Amino acid sequence: MDRVKPLKPFVKIYFLLIAVFFLSMVLVYCIPASWIQGNVEASLEVMENEGERPLYAFYRHSAIVDNHTDMLMYESLLPSDQYNLVQASVSINHYPRYWHGYQVVLRPLSILFQVQEVRYLGMLTFYLLFFWSAYLVAKKTGVPCAMLYVLTIASGYLGVVATCFQYLTSFYVLFAALIVLLRRYGEVPDMNVALFFFVVGMAENFFDFLTYPIITLGIPLIVLLWIRAREEGADVADNLKLTVQTSASWGFGYALTWVAKWILAAGILGVRYFWRSLSTAKYRMLGNEEEPIDRIGTIRKNLKAWMNVQDEGLITWSKVALLILVIAVILVIVKKLMDKRTVCACLPMLLVASYPYLWFLVLSNHSQIHFWYTYRAQLVALFGILMFLAGILKKKERERT
Repeated sequence: MDRVKPLKPFVKIYFLLIAVFFLSMVLVYCIPASWIQGNVEASLEVMENEGERPLYAFYRHSAIVDNHTDMLMYESLLPSDQYNLVQASVSINHYPRYWHGYQVVLRPLSILFQVQEVRYLGMLTFYLLFFWSAYLVAKKTGVPCAMLYVLTIASGYLGVVATCFQYLTSFYVLFAALIVLLRRYGEVPDMNVALFFFVVGMAENFFDFLTYPIITLGIPLIVLLWIRAREEGADVADNLKLTVQTSASWGFGYALTWVAKWILAAGILGVRYFWRSLSTAKYRMLGNEEEPIDRIGTIRKNLKAWMNVQDEGLITWSKVALLILVIAVILVIVKKLMDKRTVCACLPMLLVASYPYLWFLVLSNHSQIHFWYTYRAQLVALFGILMFLAGILKKKERERT
């Protein structure tokens, strides 16, 4: 009985949020299609004229704007006539395996605005949340760490991210998670961090299109590990335990929210939709004869997109290993390392930094096909390495006047 008791908050919040997700989708579908049809059709025309995958400035795979998915999102705003209100909110024009939580925002906005205005509002919201989260990172960990955070996010082509709806959702969840975490951690006694990450995983699944969800786990977790190692004196066992607990909580929240949508779709639309969703999940992990899985090739594709390497360019692990070795030697030579306990406590950050590559290995099919945006998952790797280096270095003492 004592072992079950800690799970009760997770069960309660799970069923509460699933109910909120479902009811919010039903309520937003109460908006008559006639109210948004004109703006939706005009928006689709704009995006069709731009092309499915336009390149505006950088002319690299890493800077493609995913108009194709944004058009699918807009097309889904207009429900099929064959379904009633509840069925339409689950089917999303025969695309039921995702929650499509973006509709809770996009449908009401489309009453008044076309895609140009919605993009502008999305961009403003993006930068406001980004700056707020960076301010809180600076307040909690110091300006140097905040600069590393800004550098990490900026490396994902912010100009492209801020105007593409599909790209925005994971960053919104990331920024919101950081803001809540940094405002409440240390201020709320006995904060249930595992439950917090469980909620973040659920929220990410509700809004996301399997874009680069791991950033909503990895980046907040790295910040938390840094705080515990540098400010609270946690040891490696404490931080490793926290890493396992929070990662598992996020993973269960993310996966179970997906399962809940499949069950709802099966109950409302027919059981065939559950088996279709399972079949798609299998395809994303194992591929098929037409698109066989190349797991190492998937990692290389995503690395090349992230590093702006052209199609014929090469990435060799020896160069990466050499760079890491040089940095390590420099740190040892200048003798700026923290004490052994703190250095060890920072090691779990490197484990979190490996999460994007574990994600690529598991969901290889999706990351192999859509490498030109899934590469942004590697922001976790960059941030983890930078924060690890910042964590093991001594603070520069100010000279006394």
